Amino acid sequence: MVDPDSKAMPARDPQRTSHPPGPGSTRAVERALLLLVAASDRTAPTTLTELARATDLSPSTAMRLLATLERQNFIRRGEDNRYRPGTRLMQIAATTLREEPIYELAGPCLVELARQTGESANLGIPIEGERVLYLRQVASRQLVQTATWAGRTVPIAGTAIGAAVSGGLNDEGYAATRRTIEPDVTAVAAPVRGHAGDIVGALSVTAPTYRTADEDVATYGRALVRHAGVVSLSLGAPSNAVVVAVTGTERG
Repeated sequence: MVDPDSKAMPARDPQRTSHPPGPGSTRAVERALLLLVAASDRTAPTTLTELARATDLSPSTAMRLLATLERQNFIRRGEDNRYRPGTRLMQIAATTLREEPIYELAGPCLVELARQTGESANLGIPIEGERVLYLRQVASRQLVQTATWAGRTVPIAGTAIGAAVSGGLNDEGYAATRRTIEPDVTAVAAPVRGHAGDIVGALSVTAPTYRTADEDVATYGRALVRHAGVVSLSLGAPSNAVVVAVTGTERG
């Protein structure tokens, strides 16, 4: 007879093992993650060949790993046989963004910046590897506009938003570049500060250079500094830190 008060041992899953995954298993995970990043860090759906080249994998290996990601809904393949982020990945992204106060607090300011300037307004945060991650974008309503960068990364070096998050500001408290990752694009950015007064992100405006005069750059810069100050105060930044950034008396 079985003692009803005794605790039954759970049945052993024959598919599981107490041994840690071997080097081959770890390498497969790393390769799958590289494919996932490559498929997500693009403005348009991409092909198997492009993903294999971007991750330095053979097409057969890339296809096998992509099939696994597709079964788990991390990747989806359209009727054009191009790969896009899947619903599971979108769910994770949405959950993560809810944990970032700056994402929600910057929303109204991005909408207003896009309305005031007529150009695309962006929010970015610094991440590891000396890069900036674009968290959010309100696109320009003009027919000709810059590319969608939300979810993508750019290097800190050589970009306006990178200069803003690293404190490389002019006397007015913003950074500007006439040549960015996209050719013939002008970018202007201002830093957002957190509760300790440190820079935690940046707002930026990106526009085609041909319709962005020097006067426009200055106008966008002043607007960005104002809105970045609003977001900073909403994040609990000390008022004196925000005043320093707005008045431009501090230089990076």
